[in-house]
Order: sequence, then C-alpha cells, then structure tokens
Amino acid sequence: MWVVDRFIKEHNHDLDPPREADKKIPTALIGFRDDTSGGLENLGSVETNDGSHMKRSQESNIGSDWYDVLLEYFQSRQVEDTGFFYAVELDDGRCRSVFWADGRSRFSCSQFGDAIVFDTSYRKSNYLVPFAMFIGVNHHRQPVLLGCALIADECKESFTWVLRTWFRAMSGRHPQSIIADQDKAIRQAIAQVFPGIHHRFSAWQIKAKERENLGRLLSIDSGFKYDYDKCIYQSQTAGEFDAAWNALLNKYRMKGNAWLKEMYEKRESWVPLYLRGTFFAGIPVNGGIKSFFGTLLNAQTPLREFILQYERGLERRREEERQDDFDSSNLQAYLHTKEMIEEQCRRLYTLTVFKVFQKELLDSYGHLGMKISEEGSSVDIWCGSVLCRHILKVFQMVNIRDIPSCYILHRWTKNAKYGFVGDVESDSGGSSQDLKAMMVWGLREEACNYIGAGAASLERIKDLPNEGENAFQTSKYSDKTAAPIMPIRHNKETTSSIRMDESDKK
Repeated sequence: MWVVDRFIKEHNHDLDPPREADKKIPTALIGFRDDTSGGLENLGSVETNDGSHMKRSQESNIGSDWYDVLLEYFQSRQVEDTGFFYAVELDDGRCRSVFWADGRSRFSCSQFGDAIVFDTSYRKSNYLVPFAMFIGVNHHRQPVLLGCALIADECKESFTWVLRTWFRAMSGRHPQSIIADQDKAIRQAIAQVFPGIHHRFSAWQIKAKERENLGRLLSIDSGFKYDYDKCIYQSQTAGEFDAAWNALLNKYRMKGNAWLKEMYEKRESWVPLYLRGTFFAGIPVNGGIKSFFGTLLNAQTPLREFILQYERGLERRREEERQDDFDSSNLQAYLHTKEMIEEQCRRLYTLTVFKVFQKELLDSYGHLGMKISEEGSSVDIWCGSVLCRHILKVFQMVNIRDIPSCYILHRWTKNAKYGFVGDVESDSGGSSQDLKAMMVWGLREEACNYIGAGAASLERIKDLPNEGENAFQTSKYSDKTAAPIMPIRHNKETTSSIRMDESDKK
C-alpha cells in the first residue's frame, strides 16, 4: 500500500507547449451522445473497447457531426438490404471508428476473401474522410469491395477493432494473406487478429519510402536502381539475396542507412523470394491493385458527397463485374492452338483469366524440357493462380492432354459465384442469421446468372418465366417457406503440385 507523505503543486520540469491538435478538439465531439439513450441502442452493433481507451487520444479523425449522417445512411441501407452490416466503436461513451459492409460485399468475401488488401491510402493522404477499405480480387481479376471503415486514429487499438469487426462481419472467414501498410500499429493489429497470416507490405508505401530514403541516390545514379531491383526481384535463394544485398550496401556505401537496415530485417514481408508459396490472387509484388473508387474520391470530398460518390463508385464497379460475367458466359476467346488443354481452359475460365493462361501456354512452347529423373511421380512448383509455362511444358512432355480438376482453382472460373459447391457452415463461425443473409445474395447471383444465360435469344427469354414457375412448383419449398441456405465454396489455397498418374495421361 502506498501512502502520500506530501504533495507539491509546482511542476519539477518544464511543461510541454500545448499542441495545436489539442486546441481543436470539437466541443460537440466531447459531448456527442453522452445521453446515449437518444439513439445508440438502435445501432446495428456497438462495441466498447477493453479498457485501453485510457491510453488513447480523446480526439477522433471523424467529425462529430458525421455520426448522425452515417447512422441515418446505415439504417436506411439495412431496410433495403437484410445482409447490410455495420458497427460503431464506443470508447468511454463516445463514438469512434465505424465499419460497414453490405450483403453483396459479405457474399463476395465468401468467394474472393482468400487474399485481401487492407487499403488505408485515403487515411494517409490528408483526405477529409479517414477512409479505409477491404479489397479482394474477383474471378475477372477486378477489385471487389469487401467492407469499409472510418478509422478514428492511428493507434493499434483502432486498427485491431476494425480488423476484428471485419472478421466478424464475414462470419469468421480467415484470409490466407493480407496486403497492408508496414506501420507498426497495423502490423501489430494484423498479428493479433490474424495470427500466422502472411502480411505483405504495400508496394505503394514501399515505393514512397524508397523515394523518401533513397531518392537522391536513385536520381543521380542509374546503376544503383539497376543493382537494387536486381537484388530484390531476381534473387532465387536466401543466400543469393544476402550476397547481393551486402554487395549493394558495400558498393554504394549504404551500410549506415537506417531504412535499408529496417527493410532487410522485414524482408520476409516484401521481397518476392520470401513470398513464394503464398496466394495473393495475382496481385503483383512490385505493384498493387487498381484503385477501387478511382478519382471519385479526393482530398476535398466532404461527408455527404462522400456517401454519394461511394454509392456511385460501388455501382460502377459492380456493373463492370456484371458485364464481364455476361461476356464470359456469352463470348468465346480465339484459340491459338489445337491443344485440348486450351479448349478446356477456355470453357472453364473467365475471359480475363483465360487470356492469362493462354499467354502461359504459348510461352511454354519457347521452353526446352529435359527429363532428368524418372524416380517418383510428383514435382512441386508454385504458380500462384493459373498453371505457369514451366508446368505446362512438363504436361506436354508426358502427354497430359487436359488439366486435372485439382489444378483448376474454382475462384477463377466462370462459375466462381454460382452453384452448390462446398459447405459454408463448416467453414465459418457466423450466426445462422448472418449466413442466411449471405446466402440470399448467393441466390440472387444464381438467378442473375440464370437470366443472363437465357438472354441469348428471344425464344429463351420467353421461356424463362415458365421454367422458373415450373421449377418453383416442383420444389419442396413451393409452400412459400424459407428457401434453403445455399452452400458456398470457401476458397482454399491450391498449390501446383503435379502428380502424374497413368489416369491423367490421355
């Protein structure tokens, strides 16, 4: 037990000058919703933090007047979309970070949530709205929205809350990989919410840091850029990378560069050599995914216009996806060979992914294959998404005429969003209500696919209503009870391990 012996009012050190930020805390924010009975009980989800708020700044990057506008918007969306999810973080009675995802985003995550991008670039670019997004890659290699957040501040607790809330909204589906900034708070939050996940640093942020820490050398010595890129992107083994890295530091006298030292220690999160074997949905390691909202959002976008532009950008992206779905179902790419394997992949893959495969197939003819051993029946090669030219060359050598189904990743096919493929309930910890909402979106997508397939001719369009009515009348659910929950595949990592049995050779 401690006993106060005496108390001296005067400070025994110089006081820090008041920060400008401390002067600008809005009084409306301090008093916002102190009388929470006025509306917080109507929130979709309210969470308080675990007591760590005593260590956090009381200031929020989200203006106090924004919450009323956002909650009004969220509640109106819930009326239209039963799968709409939102949550507000409470800290000592005050609203802080906000998260939301509509039914379509939650359904998309069940198909394309295996590799995600946690994009906080708007937050880092002095935008009026501290906006962050969860982005996936769909079966057309387009960005697809998996949830949004407004983040109150830069501390670990805020990022942890956002990541946990996204995880809960997606019924506990664990991604295989995540691309995000290398900020300490973000790294710690990711490690806490997704232990064991492979966190790859954002290429956009790395390039910005390169300009900041190596800009002078990059601008005056083209040789440094060549050696730097060669070390990072062409090293094939850890020993080769270490040797090239040390040679780089010695040649350009950079051993004392603190940033390079830090990046070497974190090399497993950004150097391609160390990222092999992890699925990133085809997002290049030296690039990124194109901006989801493009130029619709800028640094001067105020809140009400933000909501309007958000809706506009979301609809634009989803219309692009619908158009690509239609094109992949109704158009055929030109075949460059007479190989059965090319026809097989044209039939299965979307147009965009088929073109990626087709390039690998054509490039395989430029490689020379040589048999070096007949022992064993398998070889492990990582290709990421579609089979690479090297594996296709092996297929040609051993006369495999089509690709075994285990090497066709379902998420890249025309039917990625459709069909009874797997059991979502066994893959997630979500509530039955959450699962039902996502399955409703699944049924909507199935119906759109059915209608799109029938729109090829006037005769088919005329037949569709009768076919739908007949199917409903013969269904055991024709008594208008709730439709069954449609199981959805949970995409799992597929490595390109070739096992060549006699049954595979045709």
